[in-house]
Parts: sequence; structure tokens; C-alpha cells
Amino acid sequence: MGLFGPSVRVTSHRMGWGRGDVLGFVRNVAPLAVKTVEEHFGRRLQPVQITLTTASGMAELACRAEYQFAPELPAREKTDGIRLARKNARNTAGHVVLDPRGRGTFMFLNVRTDMMQEPHGIVTTMTHELVHCDQLGRRGIRDLLIAHARHEFDVETMAAQDAAACKQMVDDHETEAYSLEDTLAQQVLTALPTPA
Repeated sequence: MGLFGPSVRVTSHRMGWGRGDVLGFVRNVAPLAVKTVEEHFGRRLQPVQITLTTASGMAELACRAEYQFAPELPAREKTDGIRLARKNARNTAGHVVLDPRGRGTFMFLNVRTDMMQEPHGIVTTMTHELVHCDQLGRRGIRDLLIAHARHEFDVETMAAQDAAACKQMVDDHETEAYSLEDTLAQQVLTALPTPA
């Protein structure tokens, strides 16, 4: 439960066998992780949907969401993009994209990475990605990222200076998330009830 009510939903997508414990753990810890991030930033996160999946599932779902910002993109380019994203996602533990339906974000967690095999790694990954969820909900960021996505898809042109500034912002966001993940994860792990 977030500061002002529930703002997180946990689902799975083609996770594979033997991952039920991870799903249960994420479902239990997600509200606490959201609350911790919200308290850190002093504001409520926009709605977050966390989907546990594989590298392939993460790439496919993220691409599908981002392609909704460029519906005129040819199907062949979309297929090629998903193929490349699958290759790049193999060792990626988590990824966040804008929810194309409006407010909020989709967080995808790759249950087959080393980080997702034990509680500390899971919580660290979640808090890192939740920082990204906060970042994507900041004023003006959504419109900027949609414009940049359309630029990257060669659907619309963005001024070179604006595109460079957007890439720098993404790098700065990554630096911020890495700088906070351990502290936030420790707060979440400390607040978890001790198993009986």
C-alpha cells in the first residue's frame, strides 16, 4: 500500500516452471517497496504494474508497450526491434517503460537473472526499478520520452540538441537509481516481517 492507497499490481507472463516462490515474494514485498520509495521522494508513485517474466518476455512486452507510441511503424521494423531487444535483455534483471494507456509505468523483472534468485537481489532490483518509476512520473518526462521514442523510431524528428539532452537525462536517471538502490533495499529488507 502506498502513502495514499495501493499503486502497485504484480502479474506474471510466461515465467516458466518453478518460479512461484519468486512471484509470491514479489507480491508480498511490492507494496512495502513502493511505500519506501514514495516516502523517500515524498510523493506517490503513479500506478505501477510489475510483471515477472523472462528476458524474451521482458523484451517483447516492453517493445509492444513502446510501439504504441509509434503505431505507424512498419510491422517488419517492430519484429526486428523485438529480436534485438531479446538479445540485449538476456542479462538484464529489470526494465521500466511508460504505460501507453496513460499514467503510470510497466516494470518487467527477468526471473532468470542471478539478481532474482534471492531476496536481497530481488529487493535491490525492485527498488532500483521503482526509482525509475518515480523518474518517469516527474513533470514533463512522459512527453519528452514519448517524443524521443518517436525520434528513435524515425517517425518524428527531434532536434539533435534535444535528443542529446534526453539521452543525458536517461544516463542521469540511471546514476540516481544506482545511488539509491542499496539504501532503499536495506530499508525494505529491514521492514520485512521475520519468517516464523
